[in-house]
Amino acid sequence: MIKKIKNCPICGGEMVISELRCKNCDLRVKKDFIPCEFCQLPEEDYEFLKIFLKTEGKITDIEKILGVSYPTIKSKIEHLLNSLNLKPYEDSIDPIDGIAEGKLTVDEAIAILKSRKKGGAK
Repeated sequence: MIKKIKNCPICGGEMVISELRCKNCDLRVKKDFIPCEFCQLPEEDYEFLKIFLKTEGKITDIEKILGVSYPTIKSKIEHLLNSLNLKPYEDSIDPIDGIAEGKLTVDEAIAILKSRKKGGAK
């Protein structure tokens, strides 16, 4: 695991990437580069994102790998979305149709129905 240094260990200021170097010819480009948004994620979020992608977003598989519950996975997804300043995709999929079409598990459909009940019907 590569340790990302986000803040200066002396003053706490934000660290920047200031040089790129070619391993082959040693060409160097000096400038302050902004790291990609995924590179700035905390290690825990980055590792969760890799698991999410490896499982193609199948929450039941993520539950097995991490040994955590559905609500914990949903919480991690919400945290990741917030870290990347993204909003969840709003889909008006009918949970029953989603189960019938194999797009949703029963647990996912129940979670959708519960969230709609909390936030008002869509």
